[in-house]
Amino acid sequence: MKFNGNKILKNYAIIDSHVHLGYLANLNMPSNSEDDIINLLKDCGVKKAICAHHAALSTVEFGTGKLFESLSRYKGFLYGYLVFNPNFAEKSLDTIRKYMGREEIVGVKIHPAWHLCYPDDSRYDKFWKFAEEENIVVLTHSWNPDVPNKAQKFSDPFLFESVVKKYPDLKLILAHAGGRGEYLYKVVDLLKKYQNLYVDFAGDLFEPCIIERYVNSVGSERLLFGTDMPWADVRYHVTNVLNSDITSKDKKNIFGLNASRLFSIKAI
Repeated sequence: MKFNGNKILKNYAIIDSHVHLGYLANLNMPSNSEDDIINLLKDCGVKKAICAHHAALSTVEFGTGKLFESLSRYKGFLYGYLVFNPNFAEKSLDTIRKYMGREEIVGVKIHPAWHLCYPDDSRYDKFWKFAEEENIVVLTHSWNPDVPNKAQKFSDPFLFESVVKKYPDLKLILAHAGGRGEYLYKVVDLLKKYQNLYVDFAGDLFEPCIIERYVNSVGSERLLFGTDMPWADVRYHVTNVLNSDITSKDKKNIFGLNASRLFSIKAI
């Protein structure tokens, strides 16, 4: 049965702020071609999506080129994150300076666990300063470090506290709201302390009532809709927001209004 999101979600302008495209050697999932991903997003009522290309997480020049190929292919629907890789800091920063002014580029993605570099490492210093000065929205992977994948220690959400203290005007999104277990609830305390922090609930986060917990604690204005497609299914994330015990206004904020304001993107 087809998920007819365009009918079910006609009152919501959805922006998916956390999508991935591109081949990845260890990503073997059904229907994960670029066309399949984009078509499923559209079928589920998503009006705009923001992508960090898999290739750009590993390389700078080649990955940036692949991102722009995808952006050109889905022009008008797809926007992009450039990637800052601290292992190639100067080359990454030069790339960001070169392309950040383009209309289809709306932010920068970092992935400390992928790049094996703590966010408070000196290799990030120039980037954090530049992002704050240029008012660049930064999406970072964040995750509970107490999991079998020990690389997640680099993405402990509490490592970002020193960053947002030092750069109070930086707009930082903690993707996955800190990841698994108790960290999902601890990150609420960070949002209470720092108004320049945002979260999304993208990925395989199947925690009952987590959206209600955040809305009741910090409101809905800094919560973003994200899926992590194709790592997780957009249909779950759409349904999760729809079924949450929050107001229609809160759902509209989360589905798209917050992202529209943050990234200056019109959902329709």
